[in-house]
Amino acid sequence: MAEGTRFILNGKEPVPCDDSEIWQAFIDDIAGRTVARDIVGNFEILTTFLGHNRGDTESPQFFETVALDPDNQNPPFYSDTWEASELMHRKVVDSLIRLNAITEEDIANGHRFVGYGVQSDRLWFVMESEETAIAALSEETPNWHREGNTIVFTPPAD
Repeated sequence: MAEGTRFILNGKEPVPCDDSEIWQAFIDDIAGRTVARDIVGNFEILTTFLGHNRGDTESPQFFETVALDPDNQNPPFYSDTWEASELMHRKVVDSLIRLNAITEEDIANGHRFVGYGVQSDRLWFVMESEETAIAALSEETPNWHREGNTIVFTPPAD
């Protein structure tokens, strides 16, 4: 793959595109390159095909998942395949559903997180302390557990 190569989708597969007019028409059709879009509370979660490889040959990054909200610029998450981007999208949606369920009373009682991260097989929230992690997740539930001051979500196997 040459640097600067443009891509379009053939079904769900990224393929190189040398024709700039075809590529531009494809990029302009946002609906045609959208993998998924959801609203959770104030967040819009959007996963799209980028039209270029943001990564490299060994670790391609063709798809981007972002959680947009009115107050914050949240970091994007990148995936190499359509299927991986669908999984990433579901992980972000699931985590925001969980986050959105925290009430003002919970926040007043210390249910605040100071960081988070996503990997292909887990999502985690770093809480202010182990005590706040215990208060936020007093009992482990399916797919959710604590690791010290971190609350971890592991998606069910498909």
